Amino acid sequence: MKITQEEVVDRQTVLLIELEDDDLGPYLDRGYRRVVQRISVPGFRKGKAPRWRVEQVVGREGLINEVLDTMLPEVTDRAISEQELDAAGLPRLELVEISPFSLKATVPLVPKIDLASYTDIRIPVEPVEVTEEDVDQRLEQLRESMAAWEPVDRPVQAGDLITMAAVGTVAGRTVLNEQNAVYFVDEDSTRPFPGFSQQLVGIESGSAKAFELELPADFMDQTIAGGRVGLTVTASEIKERILPELDDEFAKGVGDGHESLDALRQEVNKELATEAEQASDRRYRDAVLQALVDGAEVELSPLMVEHEAEHIQDDQARVLSQINVRMDDYLRSLGKTAEEMRTETQDEAIGRLKRTFLLTRVAEAEDMTVSDEEVEEKVSEMLSESREGAPQVEDSDELRGSLRRSLLVERTIDRLVAIAKGEAASENAQGQEPEHASDDEPDATPADATPADATPEGGDAVDPQT
Repeated sequence: MKITQEEVVDRQTVLLIELEDDDLGPYLDRGYRRVVQRISVPGFRKGKAPRWRVEQVVGREGLINEVLDTMLPEVTDRAISEQELDAAGLPRLELVEISPFSLKATVPLVPKIDLASYTDIRIPVEPVEVTEEDVDQRLEQLRESMAAWEPVDRPVQAGDLITMAAVGTVAGRTVLNEQNAVYFVDEDSTRPFPGFSQQLVGIESGSAKAFELELPADFMDQTIAGGRVGLTVTASEIKERILPELDDEFAKGVGDGHESLDALRQEVNKELATEAEQASDRRYRDAVLQALVDGAEVELSPLMVEHEAEHIQDDQARVLSQINVRMDDYLRSLGKTAEEMRTETQDEAIGRLKRTFLLTRVAEAEDMTVSDEEVEEKVSEMLSESREGAPQVEDSDELRGSLRRSLLVERTIDRLVAIAKGEAASENAQGQEPEHASDDEPDATPADATPADATPEGGDAVDPQT
């Protein structure tokens, strides 16, 4: 095998790989074993023709084509090993020619990282406070959740719930046709069109109102953006919300019941405090991670970023498919173009990869590990939850690997949080990395990885913000 390597540019390199006859032999044999089982060769029973005869029938290229799916990555792995490359991601493979056989592989390399002095990160902790106004607001939400809707004989007001028929047209084309639709009149709403909800105020039950609305240029449905929509709305029923009195009787009906309104207020205060603490912790951890990223320098391979972005897009598509939503409809609901979404996805991919590699480097610098006992304890916990109705979990080495990475990420973030709060000195006070680590050899596990890495493509590397 002849390998020609181009210089490293942007943390990736190109290998031109050429195979000689001795290199091709095992793959020709493998292709022959596949082909001989399904073709008929005159003079031989099916499956018994020798390779030279099968090769006469299908040609050498035919045998090679049979095994290209496994041959290309195998050959590339050998070349990466022989060149002693620190690969970190799936190569992009391009078959240049079959005869003589040549292959071009673009190989992403491990990022170049300058961790900087992460031990200098200091972020003040903001105090958490729950006010009486917060409690009153939560109690009001509880009242609204337990409200009753009763028919009224008056024109529509903001906050009503109406049953209506609504028809809308733009340039003669029907863009809205709803019958017996139940609609909450919220003057801040922009659905189905900006200004629609406000126009409903004053309509009487059984009467119709015709009006026009001018649609903004950035309206989510670009086929009618900037146009005028003509609407006719008929209200058949109007209901107003009747809120319960905020008293001891109300408190007895909330949750498992409370002895009095004061007892309910105390419980709500406690819940809000817990929620505020949790939200504050999440914000603080995010701030620490951002400080880590902002203070470090990470040079990523463009191909690695591309692969990570593809993983994110595949995940988005899978979720949308599960809820039966088309991607173009989803983009319209967000008011974004496909190009804007691609840009955001690439930025997210860069952020994920940076966090993953940086956390791995911090874990090395802090000599952090996760024991087998901790992993097994977590596996047992997940299997127990699975038996009790949680999503099914399969006991496997893959699960253990995923849990080990997840636990290590959490432990590393915990260490960074303690450092940022000034509560714990780093195990490596100068922020120096251990002797076994180098800028080109982080033991990271991003979602995009190769046999030179610990996680296969599409694997479950844990992003600390997901």
